[in-house]
Amino acid sequence: MNSAHKHARWRWALLPALAILASPAVAAERELDQGPPPDSTQQIETSIEKVFPRDVERAPLLPWLQQQLQDLPPFLSDSQIEARFRTYYLRKHRTSDELSEAWAMGGSISYRSGWLEELLQVELEGFTSHPIVAPNDRDGTMLLAPEQEGYDVLGIANAKLRYKGLVLTGFRQYLDLPYVNRNDSRMTPNTFESITLAKPEGEVRFSSGYTWKIKLRDSDEFLSMTEAVGLDEDRGFVHAGAVWDPNEFFHVGALGGVMPDVYAGIYGELSAGAEIADGWEARLDTQFTYQWEIGEKLAGGLFDEAWNLGIRSSTSYAGAVFRLGASITGPNSSIFSPYGTNPSYVDLMQRTFNRADSKALLASFSYDFSGLGADDLSVIVNFVADFDAELEGVRGDAREVDVTIDYRATKGLLKNFWLRLRGSWLSEESADSDGSDFRVILRYDLPVI
Repeated sequence: MNSAHKHARWRWALLPALAILASPAVAAERELDQGPPPDSTQQIETSIEKVFPRDVERAPLLPWLQQQLQDLPPFLSDSQIEARFRTYYLRKHRTSDELSEAWAMGGSISYRSGWLEELLQVELEGFTSHPIVAPNDRDGTMLLAPEQEGYDVLGIANAKLRYKGLVLTGFRQYLDLPYVNRNDSRMTPNTFESITLAKPEGEVRFSSGYTWKIKLRDSDEFLSMTEAVGLDEDRGFVHAGAVWDPNEFFHVGALGGVMPDVYAGIYGELSAGAEIADGWEARLDTQFTYQWEIGEKLAGGLFDEAWNLGIRSSTSYAGAVFRLGASITGPNSSIFSPYGTNPSYVDLMQRTFNRADSKALLASFSYDFSGLGADDLSVIVNFVADFDAELEGVRGDAREVDVTIDYRATKGLLKNFWLRLRGSWLSEESADSDGSDFRVILRYDLPVI
């Protein structure tokens, strides 16, 4: 049996429980999945802002080759080719006393053309992940396919049409919506088969689209959105949302989504900040999620009305950022989040603390060491205390603390080299044992042209 078939079999067996109940297997920090922590409050990028990612310009490894292309049309001369190497070690001891462990290597090779007559662009990216050390009895890290197998997949393959600030993108692409996103916290990200229409620039931006398939982050197979969570009928996901971002100190936005006969949901956020005298900055972020079943309710009653309210204050000075936050989840159901990282402020490495009736408090501190001469080094510590949350009829308190150390070189021979060390410790009142999660991630991006 090939890895795709094994993977599909495993999904059908486990994902109804994992996804619909929003298990910890899909938890990750939304703000840390693509970079180190910000060094000031104004550099914090929220979930609504991430819907419209900005292109990052990188100096090419072979500038002479790029110069040779300059006489060609922009569709070819402005092409970008990048090799992205990644190796990742993860050892996870769950509160159920199960152990998962693997060390994998791989990454991706991406190609993006220039614009043809300012109208057309194409994009391709192939991903790979293969084991270095992967004990058969320690499956479940999600670095590899089930049964610790490697995989290769063409995850990105799309064409873009651009006209008067509007961009239409069709077929395999990244999505960065609050609950449907790349969740790039393992070897390869989620990608999607979609058609989207967006206005990614300006004071008012919007995104809309229809998504029919997802490649989960440990898979080489694109499954329908409903099949990916173990449901029999095929249904797609429709979304639309907008953000008003008049300046760097304020934005407000909302995005709604519908999966017919499964669920509908809306996410909204508001952020406001200000500069304070002598280098101090302050910021207040708020978020709200509301979800409910619709239509034939193919989820079979496992998902009910759910809501979550979060608030977070941040203060920064000289590279240090202090955050305090709170989150409250409604009593009926946990928040439904099977298609990407949860945008909640209290979403950590091992748990997303928005189970039914959850009341969670966040304390966070990060520091950028550039002020001490270590320009490329940063650290963040997150702590969440959760009170009286319910899962499958069991209530209990929980505590988790995460530590992340990042070294991300921005100049010299090691430019684009990123080493990340992570540790997490979890204690749950109702669990068999404490949980721990240790990760070592090395990334190195090589922009060829």
